[in-house]
Amino acid sequence: MAATLQHHAVQFVSRTGRLVTLRPCTPADAALIADMYRRLSAETLYLRYCSAGLSVSAEREAARLCEGDPQEQAVVLAVSRGEVVGVGELGRVDEETAEIAFVVRDDCQREGIGTALAEQVVEVAREMGFSRLQAYMLAENYAIRRLAAKLPFPRKWESRWGEMCVVFEIGCASAALR
Repeated sequence: MAATLQHHAVQFVSRTGRLVTLRPCTPADAALIADMYRRLSAETLYLRYCSAGLSVSAEREAARLCEGDPQEQAVVLAVSRGEVVGVGELGRVDEETAEIAFVVRDDCQREGIGTALAEQVVEVAREMGFSRLQAYMLAENYAIRRLAAKLPFPRKWESRWGEMCVVFEIGCASAALR
């Protein structure tokens, strides 16, 4: 998918001084993405996929992210020192809405990488014509809840059975994230 995404690469310095490039995913990134997934802790996988005991195949996830239909999904990678340290993705729900998800490698969390990925994913969503984004998360995933609260868009939260969903109206941003 991302091989056809025309979004530009952006560099930034994380809170710890790490130089990070945010760029579209390409099919050539599969091995790098699989390596990142193999390095994720069980807790990070649990929070990302909202499921305990889930066995995630690094290779299948890499293939899913790298080979998707460009009309249906987009993937932005955070790359540092030649390694993928984070992934932001969006997938079409309907003509106006896309679902978004993020994961940042355990040793790179709390550096601002997730926030930067969110900024880029919002730009990509707008480029693709989406006006609404939704994200599902576990109520205990405080990191993604903080990230969602930073986004400068009107939002609506729903919660039930320990899971939350937030829907953003991105057609009317009120301020920059940072």
